[in-house]
Amino acid sequence: MNTMNTPVTSRGELAKNQLITAAIAQFGEFGLHATTRDIATQASQNIAAITYYFGSKEELYMACAQWIADFISHNFQPHVASAVQLLSRKQPDKTAVRELIHLACGHMCKLLTSDETLNLSKFISREQLSPTAAYTLIHDQVIAPMHDHLCALIACYCGRDPLDTETILHTHALLGEILAFRLGRETILLRMGWTQFDNQKVGLISNVIASHIDFILYGLSQH
Repeated sequence: MNTMNTPVTSRGELAKNQLITAAIAQFGEFGLHATTRDIATQASQNIAAITYYFGSKEELYMACAQWIADFISHNFQPHVASAVQLLSRKQPDKTAVRELIHLACGHMCKLLTSDETLNLSKFISREQLSPTAAYTLIHDQVIAPMHDHLCALIACYCGRDPLDTETILHTHALLGEILAFRLGRETILLRMGWTQFDNQKVGLISNVIASHIDFILYGLSQH
């Protein structure tokens, strides 16, 4: 994961970004059992810098959660804005709705097959299984709103109620197909004899996901 995509304006901001990058990696691997010493060492910072910039290990953990929420928000903000615009129309264009679903899911697929987001995924996976206040922060700020928008888009295309239990479950199942290539990464690499997800392989995965999206949209529309 590369925090340097955001311009760093000071030496202090650089140190904070290095600590957060290292902390997400350590917390993703060891949870709150990660030590501040190991985080500081990985960040090439003095251990006192954690107290100086964040106060405590627990506050650094929450800062990591906020960084992740901001990262997700930044990556999907254009899709959310397009969804809001489309859904505000009296009669949304179904072709545009389908294209946006494909675009957002395709972008998610690329992010979740990238090595740069592996530590981020480990952090969130730990929180999914043993949630803390950090997951509540990420969920409330980005996951719930994005899940809600995708439900609304699918419901709009298929003529369903976006708040219907089955619509929400179908939406979650669709997201699960994409997540399977992150959480089941090693399985598919071994099954296919691949060593990594390069651009060609990500393209193959994206095409399969796109096909499944259309199967789901068609099936729900018919149902």
